[in-house]
Amino acid sequence: MTPRLRRRRRARPTLMLTSLLDMFTIILIFLIVSFESEDYDFRLNPDLKLPESTARSAFKPAANVAVTRSGVLVEGFLVAPLTDGRGQAPWYTEGTIPPVVEALERVKALRAGEVSDDGGASIVMLQADEGIDYATLYLVMRSAGLAGFDKYRLAVLKR
Repeated sequence: MTPRLRRRRRARPTLMLTSLLDMFTIILIFLIVSFESEDYDFRLNPDLKLPESTARSAFKPAANVAVTRSGVLVEGFLVAPLTDGRGQAPWYTEGTIPPVVEALERVKALRAGEVSDDGGASIVMLQADEGIDYATLYLVMRSAGLAGFDKYRLAVLKR
């Protein structure tokens, strides 16, 4: 006689919702805890009318430089007066604005202790009135580069 082989009925596979819900709960808690609300200390200069843009990008901390028709401000302090958006003639021949370089070097020295994985200590947030000519903007950006700020962000209004 041969032994009879019994076939076991296999249970149909089911989706274990408890484990799935546990996983989503853990992910949700992780995202809530890791979310940071940071104050980047960005103040728009009231003398400016920014150009508009539809582009979207993440906001990162940076040194604030505002170029108005009356002067160049670094972190809210007037460092280089302008006359109707134009600087002194020697600045254009030298290719730099010395007071802006000095002010940004001080800002860079103050931020030297800040550790950032994306080089946040070397970013300039440039706010410029839409009526400022390119030569003046170039001087400000070149001066920032000479002070050690090699990345630029241009502030625009979201359309």
